[in-house]
Amino acid sequence: MSTASMLGERAPISLAELDASASLLSRVDRKYFVPQPLLAELLDRLGDDWRVLTIDGRRSFRYRTMYFDSPRFDLFRQHVQRRRNRFKVRTRLYCDSGDCLLEVKSKGLRGRTVKQRIPHDPLARDQLDARASAFSEAITDMDAARLHPVLKTVYRRSTLTDGAHRITLDSDLSWSSPQHRIDGPADVLVETKSDAAAGALDRMLLQNGIRPHAVSKYCLGASLLYPHLPGNDWARLRRRYWPSSVS
Repeated sequence: MSTASMLGERAPISLAELDASASLLSRVDRKYFVPQPLLAELLDRLGDDWRVLTIDGRRSFRYRTMYFDSPRFDLFRQHVQRRRNRFKVRTRLYCDSGDCLLEVKSKGLRGRTVKQRIPHDPLARDQLDARASAFSEAITDMDAARLHPVLKTVYRRSTLTDGAHRITLDSDLSWSSPQHRIDGPADVLVETKSDAAAGALDRMLLQNGIRPHAVSKYCLGASLLYPHLPGNDWARLRRRYWPSSVS
């Protein structure tokens, strides 16, 4: 079952409306891996005020994200060590439109996620040019010359909003490095994004025994693709979905 088919006949919302009503560039994220049958049931129970991002009749969109890190994976280690201020640097290609952005995500006070971004050349999506380097250095205080592409994620995403909250549904997920590729699980990676309080879907998931995971696609993928990196924070997920990766 595709995530788009789980959304039924919900009313559409345009990208401009979505950005105006719930851009949530500063937010609290909660992430869950949810079995498809349960997710379909819970989405059906959401109120009619939840609308679906729709562009040119499509409600599911392909993303390609390239993450950058130092040879020592300093940005990855910031997250493992739970540094008070930690960052991700990535380019994101919206495959259906061809648009590309450089994004720097920060995790800081009270666990809030702050995303800052600028347009990026889609033909240079695996590189940091002078403008991208200056932008990332200003936020991370890290020499951009040390950053190189280490991990690519590809997935399909559908997005819902009720105006104050946002839900993203990521499926067909895969991670790859120059040497390897690992596919994600059949379960859908659900992310709820709000200014602070948990929303309706968070409550329904908890009622069904589904608890949030403190995980990022980057850190989980890096721990799978680069065995020398610490992966204990995601051991439970790895045992469940990738048992051969756990020694």
